[in-house]
Amino acid sequence: MGQSAGRYRVEVRGPFRLSRPDGSRIEVSSRKSQALLAMLALSPTGERTRSWLQDRLWGSRGPDQARASLRSELSNLKAAVNGEGSELLLSDHQRVWLSLDHVGVDARDGYGAGELLEGLDIAGEEMFEDWLREERSRLESAPVDPAPPAPGAAPLTAPQPFEALPALAVLPFVNLTGDPSRDIIAEGISEDLIDRLSRLRWLPIIARSSSFGLAGTSTDPKAAGEALGARYVLEGRLRGEAGNILLSASLADTQTGQVVWSNRLALADDSPTALEDVLTGLASTLGAKIDLQEQSLTLRKPQSDLNVRELIWRGRWHLNRLTREDSEKAMRCFDEALEREPNSPEALVQRTWALLWAAWATRATEEQTRTIRRLAQSAIIADYDDARGHMLAGIAETWLKQPMRAEALLRQAIDLNPSLVLAHAQLGDALLLRGEPEAGIKSLSLAIRLSPNDQHIFFFEGELAVACLMLGDNDAALDHAEASISRRAAYWLAHVMRVNALVRLNRVEEARAALAELRANKSGFELGFIDWIPFMESRWNEFLKDGLNLAAGQSD
Repeated sequence: MGQSAGRYRVEVRGPFRLSRPDGSRIEVSSRKSQALLAMLALSPTGERTRSWLQDRLWGSRGPDQARASLRSELSNLKAAVNGEGSELLLSDHQRVWLSLDHVGVDARDGYGAGELLEGLDIAGEEMFEDWLREERSRLESAPVDPAPPAPGAAPLTAPQPFEALPALAVLPFVNLTGDPSRDIIAEGISEDLIDRLSRLRWLPIIARSSSFGLAGTSTDPKAAGEALGARYVLEGRLRGEAGNILLSASLADTQTGQVVWSNRLALADDSPTALEDVLTGLASTLGAKIDLQEQSLTLRKPQSDLNVRELIWRGRWHLNRLTREDSEKAMRCFDEALEREPNSPEALVQRTWALLWAAWATRATEEQTRTIRRLAQSAIIADYDDARGHMLAGIAETWLKQPMRAEALLRQAIDLNPSLVLAHAQLGDALLLRGEPEAGIKSLSLAIRLSPNDQHIFFFEGELAVACLMLGDNDAALDHAEASISRRAAYWLAHVMRVNALVRLNRVEEARAALAELRANKSGFELGFIDWIPFMESRWNEFLKDGLNLAAGQSD
């Protein structure tokens, strides 16, 4: 950026306008360029990934054409706005960003009036229209001053972040193999975990420069937590036993000194390839264990004494009990959290998640699913780097039978956080529902490999049963269906898969008994449940219903 005095201004309330520090206008004639600048200006960090922009501005085109269109648009836009010693718009091979240090934005700085991007529409780009509708709704409730701030005035402060978050310190792993060459491997494991865990947006990670300062000390967890300001401390070791490499890790609560979780893994070798899945799964497990610990801590207080963070974790505790009564209690917790902090990314994510569970249980209407999608999009806007918002929006798109959108959102979630195991499983679900069961099995199997004890394992196994049944592998479908039922007896879809697998294996009496078990575990079950499953081809819905009819002795 050059040394020009004052700040440039982007005005998105009302008709789009970009102006220099002296107030003169910079012409941006292309509607997509105006939309692109507005999207950057309204991002919390001023940046978006190229794939995000391509999906919203050129989603109706193929991937190659969309990439080429974005390159061309950026080239023209940079020529228009990066002049006179300034660089307002920058990009690399993955991201595009606006220099917010030198650009004021009316909607961010609390001034201006009028509808967001008044009069701007981009025909045929539905994802852009969805984004625009969500942003307009969000800005309607934001207080504004009709006049711009005086030159040099400080912009209004952003809402405070999710309060009192627990922090985790990853101490440098210790090499006890007796091989000094593995010192760098042990250190690399610690650094890799810091990177992976930092993608859990609700969990602050102590910087490497601080946590690695304790290397070589025998500091106990309580002392380490006090020195680093961390609620949790992760320690690890590499050992060599009988020709094997063992990776051990333990997670401690620094307030009590108690070990919350520990594990020991045998590694095939210490190559980056061998460590990839191990570290991805380890990051996922650590996030889940801290999540559960935080949930349990809130049970020690009356709900009236809970702060926003504690309200959300109390709601998480209720939600994981998977009962209708607890689901309603969870929703009240999330609603109260949002009432106290309307733009809390965590509250938005958790409320969307609660709505999704309720929608699955009641087989939501298309309008209810669109409401869920809008809320998930609000979570994305609140914190674009939180992979969970993208995943939740992807699930909603799957249910709305929008497979290309669903896949793009779910892959974006995985790019943002490869340890978000549920996103891998949801991608597998989206792929098999659009008629690609082999690809679905690959993603679902990866989810199980990364987190074999995941709380959603019943879902992973149930979807694998669906994929195997579609491929005609009835024995495998039966195995996965029974594995799913053993983990959650009330999961009706797994029962449907078991009945269908048994029928097609000509084990009719067992199929009838399985059908009776389905009805006993899911009161009110009817064939209409099957119609709700969002297969792109309705023949698969009919296929499953035929299996149930055969088991009931109602075939033609």
